Amino acid sequence: MHEKIRSINRFLASMKDYDTGGSFEKVLAEVKVHHKFFDEDKLAKAYNYAENMHDGIFRKSGEPYIYHPLRVAYTVALCGADVETVTAALLHDVVEDCSEKGASIELIASEYGQAVADIVNAVTKLGEHTDPELSKAELDIMSEVKMQSIMNPRGLLVKAADRIDNLKTIEAMSAEKQLKKAQRTREIILPMIRDAGAFMLADILEELCFKTVHRNIYNQINSHYRNLLSLSAYSTDKTLELMSRAFDKKETSLQEKYGTDAYCGRIVDFHADERYMISVFRYLKTISDNVNKTLDQGIMNRKNVALYDLMLILDDSVADKESVVSAEDIVFSYLKNVLIPAGIYVVKIKNTTNGISSYYKLQDASGNYYRLFVRTESEYFDYCFGKIMIDDDSVLSYDVNEVEPRDTYIPRITVFRKNGMRDTIEAGASVLDFAFRIHTDIGLHFSYALINGSTAQLGPYTRVNENDTVEIVCNRNTRPSIEWFRYLSTSKAKDKLVKYFQMNHLVRGE
Repeated sequence: MHEKIRSINRFLASMKDYDTGGSFEKVLAEVKVHHKFFDEDKLAKAYNYAENMHDGIFRKSGEPYIYHPLRVAYTVALCGADVETVTAALLHDVVEDCSEKGASIELIASEYGQAVADIVNAVTKLGEHTDPELSKAELDIMSEVKMQSIMNPRGLLVKAADRIDNLKTIEAMSAEKQLKKAQRTREIILPMIRDAGAFMLADILEELCFKTVHRNIYNQINSHYRNLLSLSAYSTDKTLELMSRAFDKKETSLQEKYGTDAYCGRIVDFHADERYMISVFRYLKTISDNVNKTLDQGIMNRKNVALYDLMLILDDSVADKESVVSAEDIVFSYLKNVLIPAGIYVVKIKNTTNGISSYYKLQDASGNYYRLFVRTESEYFDYCFGKIMIDDDSVLSYDVNEVEPRDTYIPRITVFRKNGMRDTIEAGASVLDFAFRIHTDIGLHFSYALINGSTAQLGPYTRVNENDTVEIVCNRNTRPSIEWFRYLSTSKAKDKLVKYFQMNHLVRGE
């Protein structure tokens, strides 16, 4: 098996059997798996510094705080990240939590290099010293804007590992804080990770958020799913054993027997995984308006729910334009020679409910369903880590919504101004939203809009659609009314209108 795939499999295994202890020796050993030459003393120095800074600090669970950065560093190391990223993971909380002890971004830069400091800075919240007059809510928003504005790929990996550990060890927090942590992960961190194309990390985080925010429905689905696995175990075990052996290139006698020996050399790995409950829930929502209610009515059954996700990883050579063998050739050869004779058929080729991937829906002789994903090694690695693992320290590009950072990731559409200039705005926005986007004064004096060259004068409630050309006509005598809030959907436009009425109120008060 190739080293990248072995690394991913070990990472996934660690997520299932998560070790809540903390050990620098484990971190060091994992770094050595991926890197032969590095400054071991410098990494140890970073650990000792973090341990000293966090000395006497404990988490809500009562454990020494240093266990948290150790687990984050271990997760990052498992991904195969470089030593600078692992170093930053060890140090990621020292500035945020230990500034009164002298910890600073400048000190980290001088001791461990600017790259490490940039990663730490990207994941560090603003402290109360930023402005004592700011409320915690305002400080949180400013911290999120800062993070989105300066985040780099390696910093996002550290942030993902940090949030995974937060959610894996969240039980000691109050219910209110658990919900807040999970909701912010959904609204800020998850969209950033998906935007970077690291869908495996996104799956793990989304599952943890689902378990935290919707604990009851998660437990119900999980209970029904476990019951299905138990009831189907005899037949699924036989199917999975057959497929595991058939896709194992070491089983040369089987390959010859099945006539697949010409293709087996292209197989890198095959494995079967239990489903994520959030994935099952998303599918159930497509066939039921009320999953909570229909769970007790038997919606969770073998006809509706695929029991396992299967991953077949092929050598990159099959994606070569000049290759005489394609991924489809390999899949259908195994279907014809191995699976169909055993009563295993392709029922459909489908897209996942989130639209990210396609898969073969298989059914075995006992009526059990499976989802088979087929990717090349590079495609699988990209699916897991996306842009996070590229060797690039440039800031990730986000059009950050500084009024409401959660709105940064709302789907956007392309719109054109009267002069042909290309612009974007949140899907569902009105022409009044667009007027405020162009300029506050244009929004405040909005009269009507002309769309796509038409002479029809359209009101502020009119929605903007993809590729519309919008001309905003103003009237200096126009004044906003409270009713305008009904026509606005973007937080930036609403904020500008709020400030207008606040200012007007102050002026009238004088």
